[in-house]
Amino acid sequence: MPLLYLRFYLGSLSALFAFYLLGHYLLGFPFPTPTTLLHLALGAGAGVGLGALYHRVWPLPPPGLGRVVRLFVLLPPAFMLGIGLLVLLQAQVALPYLVPLLAWLTPDYGKAPSSTP
Repeated sequence: MPLLYLRFYLGSLSALFAFYLLGHYLLGFPFPTPTTLLHLALGAGAGVGLGALYHRVWPLPPPGLGRVVRLFVLLPPAFMLGIGLLVLLQAQVALPYLVPLLAWLTPDYGKAPSSTP
């Protein structure tokens, strides 16, 4: 199970790195420095870790109002963690938006529900 979270983390990190490189070559943004890439890696790690923690504490409920309530409970701490990382690292990346997004998108790799015939 931890390998699945690692795979999701590395996949999302690859997408973020590609986004930053394309932004440089297509839109003329400054080239991402190793420090910028490290800030992205730390923010993505915090988001995936927070998402995995939320799945362990409060599993995803069936579709309905429970999912909306869970989303609104998840977002404020993730947003504040992103702001804290931004201030602590003095980063030039959008960590307040990256951490909640990855915390929300982190899949649940818990036990699959058993099907009863």
